[in-house]
Amino acid sequence: MKLRLLFLSIFSIFVGFAQTVGTAVSKKEIKIGEQIQLTLKTKVNQKALVFFPDLDSIGKLEVVQSFPTEKNIKGNQTEWIKKYNLTQFDAGTYKIPALEVLVNTKKIFSECLDVVVTDVAVDTTKQKMYDIKEDEIITLNTEANQQELSDKQLFLGLLFAISLAGLLYFILRLKQRNKTKATIYISPYDRAFISFSELNTNANAKEFYSNLTQIIKLYFEKTLEFSALESTTEQFIFKLKKAVKNKKFQISDATITQIETLFTKADLVKFAKILIDLPEQNADKIASENLINVFHNTLPVSTEEQQVALAKLAAQQQQTKYKNIRQTTFVVTLLATSIAVVFFFGWENVTNYFSAKINGKEANYYLKKEWLVSAYGLPILQIETPEILTRVLVTSKNPNIKNIAQFSWQKPTDKLAISLQTIAYKDSVKVNLQQLFNDELSQLMQGQATKIQTTARKFKNVKALSGDVLEGTFEINEANQTKLMRFFTVFISDKFGIQKVRITYEAKDKQAKDFIDRVTNSLEPINQEDE
Repeated sequence: MKLRLLFLSIFSIFVGFAQTVGTAVSKKEIKIGEQIQLTLKTKVNQKALVFFPDLDSIGKLEVVQSFPTEKNIKGNQTEWIKKYNLTQFDAGTYKIPALEVLVNTKKIFSECLDVVVTDVAVDTTKQKMYDIKEDEIITLNTEANQQELSDKQLFLGLLFAISLAGLLYFILRLKQRNKTKATIYISPYDRAFISFSELNTNANAKEFYSNLTQIIKLYFEKTLEFSALESTTEQFIFKLKKAVKNKKFQISDATITQIETLFTKADLVKFAKILIDLPEQNADKIASENLINVFHNTLPVSTEEQQVALAKLAAQQQQTKYKNIRQTTFVVTLLATSIAVVFFFGWENVTNYFSAKINGKEANYYLKKEWLVSAYGLPILQIETPEILTRVLVTSKNPNIKNIAQFSWQKPTDKLAISLQTIAYKDSVKVNLQQLFNDELSQLMQGQATKIQTTARKFKNVKALSGDVLEGTFEINEANQTKLMRFFTVFISDKFGIQKVRITYEAKDKQAKDFIDRVTNSLEPINQEDE
């Protein structure tokens, strides 16, 4: 006997531990407005009923979507799964609190988890450094010095729009929140079977049959809507027959007789103290469940269940209405604020920004900016460009070359690009202009240029610097599209060195000529004594 009690104690402890709620989130760190999925899981026996909370928010996280409960039957157990999509629009660390899950009438709780919501980081450390310039007299020209829209400005503008829309959304959310939690409703049928599962067949027969008849009476009191709990067996059977007859339910006399027989046996046990063994008690419990099933399959939905269903439907419709109002307010506010941000920065600035992001920047864009003057290579060549040129590593096996250097800005496949190369010879060399032209064409072809057409002419800029020009057109294939490009290469040479500047641009760029003139008119060799 002691061993049996010990076994039962260990078994009950094991079952108690088994009834836990597995808790998991898809991510533990998200950005503002990003969604995570919270998953609750529990395994119970097949007859147990599980009810998950239906909430609009969990802690300070908004419930974006609550998914229907899933059931997976595995052997003699059922795995219940509930998922929620959550989000938050303010940065910080938020706690997902323990959630109450009802298994039959027992409350169990999920685990507490922390979720970090991060803001979008803006990198302000990358700033190019330029040479210090001398003082310069500047004439203010509002149109010419129109401020260019930066990524940071656009991000802050969009963040302001989203924050304002989100603030209004949450103000409405707080006002419309239903402060009273909806109670979990359990139907008379489900309640009856929960009670059947809790019946203790090891208790004395009198207690067992008292509980058994109370379960049946409570079921009929709720479904057939007559007072049953305080009725004697004779009164209960009379009211049951009358209700079935008045409401014209298709219940056989044999079923009513089974109930009457069961209640008569219960009275004998309670008052005459007859002995009933455990197998017979279990048989009567199963018979009672079958009787409830017979009535459940025949009776219509009770008034109580109809009222609860209608109330729940009305609450859901109200919540949906409030949610639609909040979402509409968020979208309208976001659009209105975004339009205000666009007008604040200027329509032209915004369109130029997106045009440059999508299509790249043409000559007209750079002509409006402040340019930079720098000197490169050996022999030294001074040039004015929109950005500082970047050194490109090049080598030469020619024994006559003393120094070779190359610099570039953007790629030849971009809308605009500049390449500068200087070559210094150890001794005097006779420059072959045709060979320079051929080398230039060879370099273009190495860059996947095709169908090259050229013309050559003499060059002289406003600083009286003279040289030769090779210019023309070529085609290049990029992302399965063929672009028609033009190139303009200036050669400045003498017997001690060569300086070459190449500008490539899209053939359709109408402002490219002004761009080329500005670059080439700035060219100026810097005298340097021979080493």
